[in-house]
Amino acid sequence: MFTSLRTKLTLSMLVTSLAAISVMALITPWLLEIRFEEEARQVHFSRFVRLIENFREDNGQWGGQENALLLHKRILDSSSRLARSPEASPSHPGDLKPERHPLDSETFRYVLADPQGFVFMPFGDYQAGQQLTDRQLERSEPLYNGDQLLGYALGANEFPMTEQDKSYLMIQSRSMLLGAAAGLIVTLLLSLTMGRQLIKHLQSLTRAAIEMSKGNLNQQVSVEGKDEIALLAREFNRMALELNNTYAELKASNETIKAQAEAMQELSLRDELTGLHNRRYFNQQFRLMHHQAVRYGENLALALGDIDNFKQINDRFSHQIGDTVLKQVAKLMAEEIRDADILARYGGEEFVILLGHTDKHQAEGLVDRIRAKVAAWPWQHIHKDLSVTISFGISDKLDTDLGHSMLVEADNRLYEAKDQGRNRVCI
Repeated sequence: MFTSLRTKLTLSMLVTSLAAISVMALITPWLLEIRFEEEARQVHFSRFVRLIENFREDNGQWGGQENALLLHKRILDSSSRLARSPEASPSHPGDLKPERHPLDSETFRYVLADPQGFVFMPFGDYQAGQQLTDRQLERSEPLYNGDQLLGYALGANEFPMTEQDKSYLMIQSRSMLLGAAAGLIVTLLLSLTMGRQLIKHLQSLTRAAIEMSKGNLNQQVSVEGKDEIALLAREFNRMALELNNTYAELKASNETIKAQAEAMQELSLRDELTGLHNRRYFNQQFRLMHHQAVRYGENLALALGDIDNFKQINDRFSHQIGDTVLKQVAKLMAEEIRDADILARYGGEEFVILLGHTDKHQAEGLVDRIRAKVAAWPWQHIHKDLSVTISFGISDKLDTDLGHSMLVEADNRLYEAKDQGRNRVCI
């Protein structure tokens, strides 16, 4: 079991690290290549601009088919001179070749044209002196010197990249792969080291929990540190000590056990905020009283009450004031009902009153007193702008359906009271 947990922990750390490193290894080269191509493109464009500027300085003018053909011829002549030059080849194996013409390259993939679109450096099926169409110019990238348009560069789908460029990108990719491999090794070592210590602490906690399940409550775990496992161990020790003390106290006195059980039972049937009985208690009593009323033909009335616009009270004045309103309404209702009646908080801002030996007209009188008392209470003592009212729906319908129809009828009458303007009782 413990080895399996250690394996899962190690694998989870490895998978997480591998996922992060894989994303980096996939995205980073792609971003690097995009950045590299952009920088290389700018270098190409700067060379194109210098070439045109040099021609314009020598020729005194630029633009038109004649100048485009003249510049094309000058480029070809320059390439021929470099090819015939003895310096074009190194005299020794270790010597570097002299720089060739920037446009005389096997990797060149651009068609260059002047501002009117006349081609002076063709590529592919394009010819020198040919004029590019408007559509082709739209796909071209303009060449500027400051704000002055000098021409256009129409690139091929394949970006011009030299063997040196490809070698540089390959070195970068391999470096990242080596870094990723090193990261995985470090992650594996850390996960094994940290996992061993973590499993050791979890083993201590598990053994102590097993002993407690057997009835040996006097268990303490020794784990030092400030991490979550140490915190869990301290909380376990505290709970074990409290449980052991509680068990000793309960074992010492049967009366104490009974009193605590009764207190817990009462708490489970009480609403914590208002102190009234809760819905669980109401359901228990409703089933008994409804069954008795049906069996012996006795009267039974049920009233559902709902504080009007309670959400607006919470939103406008705060939830703290809303809680105060709930407690005060509960107090006012409790002052009016009889000892034999059942009053409970049904949920949220809803209350329910169960009245035995009472028909709906008798119930209406009692509930209307409650409604008037709530409306007249000085709510300004809680907040100067606060006013509270409550609406009720009453039913005394007895069917052999465990009280479902009575609840539905009371709820329908409550909605009717809301629709008629609130602060009223409908039967």
